[in-house]
Amino acid sequence: MRFRTPNIDVEVGYKKAENKLMVPTPKIVMRAGDIDVSQERVVEDKKFLRKGKEVEADVKFRDPETGEEIKSSEVLEILLRYRYMYLNQNGEKVEPQDIRYYALQPDGAENEVEPFTRTTIIEIPEENWVPAANINEFLYTSVYELFPKMSKGQVASKKDLVALWKEAELRWKRDQVGITTFSWGNGFLQYYAFVSPVLKEGKFGWIMKLSNTQVEYNYLQDIPEKVEVKEVPTLKTLPPVQALVAVATSK
Repeated sequence: MRFRTPNIDVEVGYKKAENKLMVPTPKIVMRAGDIDVSQERVVEDKKFLRKGKEVEADVKFRDPETGEEIKSSEVLEILLRYRYMYLNQNGEKVEPQDIRYYALQPDGAENEVEPFTRTTIIEIPEENWVPAANINEFLYTSVYELFPKMSKGQVASKKDLVALWKEAELRWKRDQVGITTFSWGNGFLQYYAFVSPVLKEGKFGWIMKLSNTQVEYNYLQDIPEKVEVKEVPTLKTLPPVQALVAVATSK
């Protein structure tokens, strides 16, 4: 493949960049008592169709109108509803409050843990506001808009609106992005959250981008000439994520 600009015409190779997981999730083992537990998808309702018409299913399939027996190969099974259920190794139902969680360590040891709680406060200290160029290498799983809470008449508080604008103006002028951590709770998955202002068409807003992976470069080259390259200051260490192995509370 050739790479052309108004100044160069160079033959280049290409390969898909690799991803580096920044927020690893440990392997979690669930138990109730001393018996392993798994979460299974359980069918709550379903039906069977043959040539577009529903048929009865009672070990053997029969046409409900004619009583004709129907081959199972001719019947289409339609799943109407399902839900998730916790079952132990004996196939018995287990209630969520009876489950204990263990994080499996590389050496085979197990530490009892608790799932993360849902993030309710997006808090970013001053040292976590960094140049926007620092986050270019991250791959985003989702993007959310942040906006002032609306009243019943869908009108934002003037005080909140002004506060959000002043902060947006400050970070926009400094070209900064705030970095913190985020979790939806009820599990062991956590993200880095990148929060930044948006100014567009005379209006402003805030966005939050969630990510747990970063592009990993394998083909960076030495600069062939002795030139002074002014690099953008980078964040040497990301803010620490919450302990992925949380101490379990007594039950």
